[in-house]
Amino acid sequence: MSSKTVSQWLSLLECPEKSRSLCDTYGTNKEVLQKRAVLLQRTLTAFKERFGDDIVNVFRAPGRINLRGMHVDTHGGFLNLMTHQREVVVVAAPTGTPISIAANVDDSFSEVVFDLSKEQQGINREKDWREAIAVPEVADRVQGRRAHEETAWSSYCIGAALRVFHADPKSSPQGLKMMVNSDLPRGAALSSSAALIIASLLAYARCSNIESNIPQLIHAAQDVEWYAGARVGMSDQTAILLGRPDQLLHIAVFARDFSLDGARYTTFPEALDLLVVNSHTRRTLSGAERLEYSRNRFAYSMALIVLRAELKHFGWTSKTVMKMDRLSRITPDTLGGVSNLYQILQRIPEMLSIKELQERYHPPNLTSEYTRYFGELDTKIQPTHIPLRGPLLFGIAESERARLFPKVLEEGDYERAGQLMSVGHDGDRVHSPDGTPFSTNISDAMMAVLSRKKAAVILQPGAYGASSPALDILVDTALEAGALGASLTGAGIAGAILVLCRKENTTAIHQALAQILQQESYARHANLSVPLDAETAAQSIVINQSTSGAGELIPD
Repeated sequence: MSSKTVSQWLSLLECPEKSRSLCDTYGTNKEVLQKRAVLLQRTLTAFKERFGDDIVNVFRAPGRINLRGMHVDTHGGFLNLMTHQREVVVVAAPTGTPISIAANVDDSFSEVVFDLSKEQQGINREKDWREAIAVPEVADRVQGRRAHEETAWSSYCIGAALRVFHADPKSSPQGLKMMVNSDLPRGAALSSSAALIIASLLAYARCSNIESNIPQLIHAAQDVEWYAGARVGMSDQTAILLGRPDQLLHIAVFARDFSLDGARYTTFPEALDLLVVNSHTRRTLSGAERLEYSRNRFAYSMALIVLRAELKHFGWTSKTVMKMDRLSRITPDTLGGVSNLYQILQRIPEMLSIKELQERYHPPNLTSEYTRYFGELDTKIQPTHIPLRGPLLFGIAESERARLFPKVLEEGDYERAGQLMSVGHDGDRVHSPDGTPFSTNISDAMMAVLSRKKAAVILQPGAYGASSPALDILVDTALEAGALGASLTGAGIAGAILVLCRKENTTAIHQALAQILQQESYARHANLSVPLDAETAAQSIVINQSTSGAGELIPD
């Protein structure tokens, strides 16, 4: 029986290492088990204090990291995903009405009461989800919550509830009493929002006896992100739901024909540690930062359209070009060899005006796509030109790096694995080790040299530029201290970096990173009002311990 009272749950958690289900979920590392038990105990205790000693169900969703395959998920590139042990926990019990009460252990997030029957107003449950929520009435409600940081989080819970019941138009909305807790650091690029969404989806589906398989949950979680205002792919959700202890998940996902058939797992080597380093920077996505972030993503999509057009100019048939619809299919081999790849890239403009883009390549829906990415920006800063060659080279090379990454790990070539991470980060880099701005030579002349030398594409960083000075400083510090490789993870600009190292070097690298995090110069680059203290700096560096994917915890 999975449903027990809060008191019964607390009793079961007194000796977590004796629980078969907890060990199956989190692994047998005693430190990890103890920290997971503490988070669960705090959440259950808070539920009991707020709602009473009810019969409850417990759901959890871990964070996620991506070792290689940055920025390629929405375009079908290869990914190398792992779960991260810190997680979101939801303790839930039915209210017996359409009314839900979402409370949070973190008192910086306000408790929210919402009536699902009212939240459904304006949503046609007979329509496709994204069409159904694309109405002003729904957008206004979401925007009203987003306007206040203390209530913005509740849109993920509300969206999850609405999405569960939207999947079954005949179902009646059932409310929950929910206590939410998390030890995932906010804004650290570890997918805390996706974890909250998935835990909430599981809670509403389970407590309403609505069944969903993993592909359905992945799509549903993406849909909730769209409801809350984020236009994301499906890699975060895939990692969080398919994770396994001590395993690296290798997969390429593509929205148009989404499938998990290609997923395969690689055991993470015992000889290595993977450090997750919180930079204590956060994306604001406003002004110039929003412009750069959006321009990268927009340019990426346009570059693939331009590539297909140029392939036709090269004499490729329309049938063959149509197959080049995702990065996992655009490789040196499929492009006729590495020399041919660089020759094709020479035909891709380094930079192109929006007007020339339209006249030369006629991208479908250019106006609507431009508005989607830049419509909320002041017209004075909306871009008139976009880069093409740099992002495209990055995408092709990054997907290829990600394709090879598990193979080099399995072969024990750890230096090569680290190199793939560091070169990938150089494609995002904005700050050189000497403090000067960083750039990559992607000129016609350089493409000709690379073509003549048949240079390995995996060693070409390209130019995506989603890092920041703070992230670059942390990467360089780790490499100087003896790391095999280091890179940002997630969308970039802010968040966390990953550091791959041999276990015998972990302590020295940890110390070097903790020292740099405490420096005034780092605080200036990270836009911190004061430098981090020694304890906070040390706690900002965590060895990754992958756990099972999200799900309901079933007591022994």
